[in-house]
Amino acid sequence: MARFHNNTAVNYDGGLDGGLDGVGQFNYLFKAFEQSEDELVVSKLNQSLKEQCGAEFNLQFFVGNQLQELSDEIIQSLAKCYAQVFNESWGESWTIESATTEIKNCINCEEQYLPLMSLLFREGEVVGFSWGFVLEKDSLNLESKPFSSSELQRHDCIKVASYWLDEVAKKQKLISIRELGVLKDYRHDKTPYLCLPIFEKAKSLDCMVGFLRTKISSKAFKWSLGIGLVPIQFFMKDDLLLMHGSIRYATEIFNGLIDRLSKKKNQRKVICNIKRYLCQY
Repeated sequence: MARFHNNTAVNYDGGLDGGLDGVGQFNYLFKAFEQSEDELVVSKLNQSLKEQCGAEFNLQFFVGNQLQELSDEIIQSLAKCYAQVFNESWGESWTIESATTEIKNCINCEEQYLPLMSLLFREGEVVGFSWGFVLEKDSLNLESKPFSSSELQRHDCIKVASYWLDEVAKKQKLISIRELGVLKDYRHDKTPYLCLPIFEKAKSLDCMVGFLRTKISSKAFKWSLGIGLVPIQFFMKDDLLLMHGSIRYATEIFNGLIDRLSKKKNQRKVICNIKRYLCQY
């Protein structure tokens, strides 16, 4: 999409089996060779997205300082999408202004956090988003807000996550999955595309553990169970809980869900993971 530039989501409209001649195939390979690891991931996802959902969809991915370069136009489109998603799905009362503030808090996060963001566009407008922070375990302290901007049981979340990372898993890094949403008209099958760039980047940084704060009553709860996340803390207030799980396993599930040959197999895995946790078989 010509409206947006200067990001890692580069589109290439061809492939090795796309009917290219010898010169075209060489150029495709040369472009692929020039791309970074992040760009290769997004380029491959965009090709699959185009084939399965249509050419009007486009995925873009931003890491660290790249988020500082987001145009006001993109931020406003994202804020509109953010407010609509959470007002419809969670019954909240976001405005464009408050959503913009939340987005800028992500972009201008604490120095020790590495922000990651993926955006799904349809014909130039944001229709889906996901973002999170990769951070060292030692960055978890009583002043930090890695899982939510809310103060509700914030200190307890930090203590629980720190204990698990220190005493149980012996892990040094984590990713906090802060936000994920798609407009309801485009929700079907889009979540893996939004999550994969973030999860693949986390893996490349040797970050294998993900944390997510959500509500038991939300669709995100069962979705998280399906990709292998499980509760680590129940707030027993406002239906909230903190979940955690393997980034590598979730990535395998997501890749399987967008692969036509293994899609049904991985859909069964998602259902089995949900039923296993809920003791439904």
